[in-house]
Amino acid sequence: MKIALIGAGPRNLMALERLVCWGISTNYSANVEILLFDPFGIGGRVWNPDQNHELKMNSLAEKITLFTDQSIEMAGPVHEGPSLLDWALANGRSFIEEHQYHHQKLLLNELANLNKHSYSSRALFGIYQQWFYEQIINHLPDNFSVTLRPEWVTNVKKDAQQYTVITQDAAYNVDVVSAALGEGNNPLSKEERQLQDFAAAHQLKYVPIAYPAEMDVDDVAASDHVIIRGLGLSFIDYLAELTERRGGTFHRDEHGNLTYTRSGDEPTIYASSRRGLPYHARGLDQKAVGETFPRYFLSDQYVDDLVRQHQVISGEEFINRIQWDVELTYYVTLAQNSYPEIDLTAFEADLAASTKGFKKILDNYGIAAKDRLNWEEWKNPIPKDVNDAASFTQFIKTYLQQDVGLANEGNSTAPFTSAIEKLRELRTNIRKVVTYRLISADDYVEQVLKHFNSLNSFLAVGPPAFRIEQILALIKSGILTLIGPDMRVETSDDQFMTYSNRLADHQQYFGNVLIEGRLPQPNAANNTNPLVNNLLQQGLARIFTLQLRDGSSYQTGALDVTDDTAELIDQNGNVVSHFFVWGLPTEKRHWLTNGAPIPGVNDVRLRIADRIAAQIFAK
Repeated sequence: MKIALIGAGPRNLMALERLVCWGISTNYSANVEILLFDPFGIGGRVWNPDQNHELKMNSLAEKITLFTDQSIEMAGPVHEGPSLLDWALANGRSFIEEHQYHHQKLLLNELANLNKHSYSSRALFGIYQQWFYEQIINHLPDNFSVTLRPEWVTNVKKDAQQYTVITQDAAYNVDVVSAALGEGNNPLSKEERQLQDFAAAHQLKYVPIAYPAEMDVDDVAASDHVIIRGLGLSFIDYLAELTERRGGTFHRDEHGNLTYTRSGDEPTIYASSRRGLPYHARGLDQKAVGETFPRYFLSDQYVDDLVRQHQVISGEEFINRIQWDVELTYYVTLAQNSYPEIDLTAFEADLAASTKGFKKILDNYGIAAKDRLNWEEWKNPIPKDVNDAASFTQFIKTYLQQDVGLANEGNSTAPFTSAIEKLRELRTNIRKVVTYRLISADDYVEQVLKHFNSLNSFLAVGPPAFRIEQILALIKSGILTLIGPDMRVETSDDQFMTYSNRLADHQQYFGNVLIEGRLPQPNAANNTNPLVNNLLQQGLARIFTLQLRDGSSYQTGALDVTDDTAELIDQNGNVVSHFFVWGLPTEKRHWLTNGAPIPGVNDVRLRIADRIAAQIFAK
């Protein structure tokens, strides 16, 4: 049997490990030849070990793994192993010293300071993946072979019996394909092309939407004025590239506040987005690996029953159940902190038994109006009286300081931070509702794609708290200005110009550099990946399209795949047997497909890896 794994990032490395474990556990005796394709080598584009060391992960090193555990719903054998943190502390130094990486000293210094509250560099996670790969290779059964081919796969063709994997240099016949393609690229929009052309015509610099580690901003001078559009995780990457990497330093003053000392090589930076606020900081993690709050309304049992019974619920009920679970955690934690007279067990039980909201229960227990959770304020924290540049600047400094304070109160003891942690812990069950289409297509588009996703990103996909502290320090140092919500970018004479359309004074800021500080949107229907485009063109794949009640259709941009096995679906609706596609190209067919695997929580990425191996060995 010949298997092609396209992409050598975390997903296909997990698939490789699962294939080996399944081969051993089933006593598979035939030869298994595995071809692993990735021009960037093990770890792929995103986790390149030689990338700039200032680029950090968004999850704790303690809560990242590539190994299965007892929590995973799977048929295959469990193969436990160290988390990224455990590996780094036990094996990292010797492995790094043996392999001589580009940022050797920085990596070894990182290991010396790594602990359970640390966020690893992306480079270190890439090295962990390389170690993981070597462990697999060193323990292969005699009938298995693995060959890494640093080649771009541009097409896959199918005949009656096999697939032909086509690269820029060769073609390979295989029986099985697993494509985990990771970050893609989108062609420029009409507006982006116009901005790029304007930059070329006026000797300006335009940085399009892309993965920041691959973009060169070293030619941005200290005298330049940089506009960054976007306040998500890419924005933070560019901030690190334009400040800390240029020799500036963060340190704490006598009051414990983070300050920034300039190197003199930093440009002036203006930034914003539609919401006008960075994502909320991640809370100080007080929980053990695998520890979660109870889920009452979108519980494992409730969702699994829906799946088993093929029962559809309304989008309103789905969102309500998410919100009720979040609110319950908020109020129980609030009562624990601020209402010592309340019987917590009875209070939690009463909340958990309610399916019509909590107002009456909160009234009965005497929860003050000022302590009530307000979703509208969570969605839109900027007060209405903040209506000019000066008041917004004052607001943003206070807001960011408060956000850091809330995060540092901890994700099991602070009401807000615990509630946001609960939102993250609901991800497995939210994913199941989306994957198994347990709400209607109309509700999915209106309730999830158009509203919930944006709020979820703002609340629960944010950076570590130290990144928000750094943003605040850069504002106070005069390097960074957050200009306000509803950001507009235009051209004026021979410069880029930006302003907040929400603030009444429309204060204008001018720049000679414009950076699109956002990642490419996963969209198989509009991307530059030749493999995806060729699969669609030859009909071997199709876009996941939702049929709405009014007779119209909604193209999600995701490649369509099966619910359980992640097998591709062709243009006629037929399953393309043993052609697996998973990860970002299926975003919106599945939900929140990015991120690294988490131990102890029945992680979806590890589940899919095992299902792929199970399907292959059922051939």
